[in-house]
Amino acid sequence: MKNFFLSLKTTVWTLLGLVIVFFIGSYMMPMHREVFSSMNDSLLFDWVKSVALRDLWLTWWFFAALAGLVVLTINTLVCSLAAIQGKWSRTDFLLRISPQIIHLGFLFILLAHLLGSGWGYKLSGMMPEGGFARLPEDRALSLQSVVVQTDPAGYMQDWSAEVSLYENNEVVKRGTLGPNKPLFYKGVGVYLKSLDFERGPAALLMVNKDPGAIWALIGSALFMLGSVSLLALKWKKT
Repeated sequence: MKNFFLSLKTTVWTLLGLVIVFFIGSYMMPMHREVFSSMNDSLLFDWVKSVALRDLWLTWWFFAALAGLVVLTINTLVCSLAAIQGKWSRTDFLLRISPQIIHLGFLFILLAHLLGSGWGYKLSGMMPEGGFARLPEDRALSLQSVVVQTDPAGYMQDWSAEVSLYENNEVVKRGTLGPNKPLFYKGVGVYLKSLDFERGPAALLMVNKDPGAIWALIGSALFMLGSVSLLALKWKKT
């Protein structure tokens, strides 16, 4: 079993399998919106329990992709552990550690996607003035008012929206949203995208929670650092 996860063929075939199932998924998702559209409206594990396990003939590719990512993660860990074993010297330290930094960055990026998919969400929609919307994790959002400032010629000069964020039916945060001025509370960000006055004052709001964002940033930095270091060392040797 160890040799299986140490093999480069395992990596190549797993990546090929992931490309295939992702291609199938990109076809299945728009064809069956009634099954997959709710992925964006709920936490991933809630969607798996309520929808994915019920329609396995449509969601099998999702579980196949998940299994492929698990194999790829184990493959990366085993290869890294095998690579750092043995004697190290000062002359080849950077050359040996650079690939492991790339692997670590890759694992952090996978962790970021797991956290973001499993415990994060991104919701958006038009909310009328005085509107109220339920959010995951026993939270809710209300829009108190839309404020527009105009110049003497009547053109819109500035615009904002007053919102309140609820947790367990109690107001926990109030704030004024504006362009590039979101509201944050315990990792949840509320953003004002645009306004609409055709059917009365309304605001297009987006609520986003991504607990994996910091890990994605760290992983990307490590992946780039390791890649640049390895490329420079290889270039120097040639």
